[in-house]
Amino acid sequence: KCEASKLIWTKAADVDPSSTSYNVEKLIENSEYMFRVFSQNPVGMSEALTSEPVVVRTIYGKPTPPRGPLEATGMTETTCTISWREPSDDGGTPVVDYIVQRKEASKKSWQTLATVTETSLSMSDLVMNTAYVFRITARNKEGESEPYISEDPIIAGRRITPPSAPLNFNAIDITSKSVTLQWAPPSSTGGTDLTGYIIEKQYGNSKKWSKVVTLDPGHLQYCVENLKEKSELYFRIYAENSIGLSTAAGTSVISLKTHATVPSAPTEPLEIRSLGSNSIIVEWGVPETDGGAPLEGYKIAIRDTKKTMWMEVGQVSAEVQKLTIKDLQENHEYLVRIFARNEVGLSEPLESDEPFLVKKPTG
Repeated sequence: KCEASKLIWTKAADVDPSSTSYNVEKLIENSEYMFRVFSQNPVGMSEALTSEPVVVRTIYGKPTPPRGPLEATGMTETTCTISWREPSDDGGTPVVDYIVQRKEASKKSWQTLATVTETSLSMSDLVMNTAYVFRITARNKEGESEPYISEDPIIAGRRITPPSAPLNFNAIDITSKSVTLQWAPPSSTGGTDLTGYIIEKQYGNSKKWSKVVTLDPGHLQYCVENLKEKSELYFRIYAENSIGLSTAAGTSVISLKTHATVPSAPTEPLEIRSLGSNSIIVEWGVPETDGGAPLEGYKIAIRDTKKTMWMEVGQVSAEVQKLTIKDLQENHEYLVRIFARNEVGLSEPLESDEPFLVKKPTG
């Protein structure tokens, strides 16, 4: 298990191979955790299956507000359909419905339009050229959320068009297998909120464009990874709203950097100190070379000398050269390995020369 804010993994349990579930206890309420599971046989351990972050909660609450942006489709002089997004947190129990209210932008009083179970509502009583603001509240069995209030008024009868192209689209970082792209919002959103951006790529020896990713409108940067080494390619980006896509903004040809390799091993000294009867702290030095690609972090593994299998006990970012390892067995001897990692893969390990005995401190 791992508290999402700390990024330090600790072992929760060894589970019988016939089991496919386990109850993890002694967690901290309202903390966010991630969990991962390894399968194991006499040869070694599998890759990890890792969960999404989950928040430990024993008491249900009200949902958070519904989310925007509020989208308006099917606009005529008197009709329109509005839609929104569900809350980011339902309070631990499902949202049962939404209360939709409306007011003219120039007035103060709100009118309740409907209570709906979906995240959309159609209206047919609008007044041409009148600006409206909407207020939407989510409700679960614990009560009502704080309201979401639409950011921009919706004007009845206003024609919505596709947005203009994103601005200043360019590459700001290039490695042997990745390109980081950056852009600015379009000068026109087409009379409504953007719904996102779409990025596509094309290799220089191909006429085919392929989709890379669809991003939320808040994103103005994206790293495209796992590209073919030593290749030349182009990227293009579209802005999108509820009506459709903008014209594309594109890059000039981008040449990936020369081939990178894995980094060299972390450097000595590999220091191991006891923190108690079942914990140690391990420290090491940075590799002499990063292999031509930026270091992404370190992986740490240990082996009980009574066993043959190495077990990963943690990963840290490239800026960190130490790790606290907990839940070790007193009076057991352990060997430690440290791997450096870049986008290509793992280095050869820095390994402890002699086993370290975990024992209760004296004094």
